[in-house]
Amino acid sequence: MTMQETRGERSVLIIDDDEFVLRTTGFQVQRLGYPHVLTAKSAERALALMAEASPPVGVVVTDLNMPGFDGIALLRHFNEQGFDGDVVLISGEDSETLNMAESLARARNLRVLGAVAKPIDPLQLARVLSTAIAPAAAPPPGGQRVSVEQVAAAIEADAFEPWFQPKIDVASREPVGVEALARWPGAPSGPVYPDAFIPVAEAGGLIDALTDRLVDKAVAAGAAWRASGLALKIALNVSMDSLHDPTFPTRFCARIEARGTSAGQFLLEVTESRLMEELAMPLEVLLRLRMKRVRLSIDDFGTGHSNLAQLRDLPFDELKLDRSYVQGVADGGRTRAILESSVEMAKKLKMSIVAEGVETLEDWRRVEQLGCDQVQGYLTARPMPGDAIPGWVAAWPEARRRIFGAE
Repeated sequence: MTMQETRGERSVLIIDDDEFVLRTTGFQVQRLGYPHVLTAKSAERALALMAEASPPVGVVVTDLNMPGFDGIALLRHFNEQGFDGDVVLISGEDSETLNMAESLARARNLRVLGAVAKPIDPLQLARVLSTAIAPAAAPPPGGQRVSVEQVAAAIEADAFEPWFQPKIDVASREPVGVEALARWPGAPSGPVYPDAFIPVAEAGGLIDALTDRLVDKAVAAGAAWRASGLALKIALNVSMDSLHDPTFPTRFCARIEARGTSAGQFLLEVTESRLMEELAMPLEVLLRLRMKRVRLSIDDFGTGHSNLAQLRDLPFDELKLDRSYVQGVADGGRTRAILESSVEMAKKLKMSIVAEGVETLEDWRRVEQLGCDQVQGYLTARPMPGDAIPGWVAAWPEARRRIFGAE
């Protein structure tokens, strides 16, 4: 499927009470390759267009400041109606207000591509929309629904696969590891993303079985890479449910050692936003893993509510900065201050720092300047099947020259 075909499969709806903004923004979006562009001068008109649009509206570009039914109320309506498209916010407000609006939209479970300040910079708008229109980068469809029975059957059929996204050392610009990401590529209705099946697996008591399958396949992939002379550390995401199971460290390490691999080749990522106030059992499990020489990472840092005492007490080796901070640091202000403080704190705690969501050379430059140790993101590589990793590594020197030039 070409990018042009992907763009043509859904409409873009632009909402603003300023006729000039509607015309100019609509023209810019069409130049980006979207053939179906709708415009509305009010939220009420926008909702009417969405009900009858063909192809359906997949991207909404909305102003925040509109008389009466404004963009903020529209976000609440989208959440209540289960809108599963992408949202771009535009406004003449300051960057901190735009950042707050993005946070509100995400809190309402909407897929926010970003915010663009007025007057709209065509290059910034193109960058934000590029994450919606590139087929391989398209966010997981929020409308996907799977049942516990479907997930159980897929586990039994061994249908889940780990795909791997490389992690690049900032100083040497060489690949040093990968993150294993759960994928269900062969589902009857097409690929299903983790946002759809992981919560179902957790709710249905299936997460341990799913994790075991993914660990086995990730370990096998790592063994095959090492046999070809390629040594990459593998990061795996771990569910909070597993951290409440005192047998998890023993089971996890047994699966690794059964293939002749050392636990030190693996790093477990724990999502910060899911850390719980009751930390006794997770702390015990993490401590046991640490004593077995498994490295530990706190993922999506900045999205949850962990306090400094938790960072002090939990034995993490690595801190992964959430992509919303990495991509928002260009706006300066509070985002940059928080990011700088997080990096400084992690270094004082002797943690390595990984920046997620690095999509442009500008992103790389910023996180490099901040002192991050590794990067992960579409600038360097997208997730790929395990058997594609050796070929990607072999091609990396040429790709690196294209990205960085002759530096």
